[in-house]
Amino acid sequence: MIGTPGCTWGEGYPGKETAEDDIDNGCLYAFKKQGKIIAVASIGDFAELGDLNWTPKNPCELAWIGVRPELHNQGIGTLMLRHCIDIARNNGFDGIRFLVAKINAAAQALYEKNGFERCGDVRRYDIDFYCYQKTF
Repeated sequence: MIGTPGCTWGEGYPGKETAEDDIDNGCLYAFKKQGKIIAVASIGDFAELGDLNWTPKNPCELAWIGVRPELHNQGIGTLMLRHCIDIARNNGFDGIRFLVAKINAAAQALYEKNGFERCGDVRRYDIDFYCYQKTF
């Protein structure tokens, strides 16, 4: 994903250590096709965004999501988001919240197409973000 338009990720994030932590905490999910990982997402109760205003009362957080660049615009991101919603619901959460870089128009389009609403903005990690949420 690094280097794709709008991507703010770098060599250090999300990296091997981030993925290992997410695996250890049961928060990392992957889609595979023919034995190859084609999409990943990290979703859980990270409590990193609790200081911001949100509609859901008991939301989880989508820390990151990625689809192999050569597979963009094939509906895989939507499938991964639907899977994340199912995970959240099955774990008793009433919504999902996350941040999206303001320069990441493709991600914003994906989330809005899938019923997530933009509900504010914030600056973190020297990056300007929009706040997104979905309540269920």
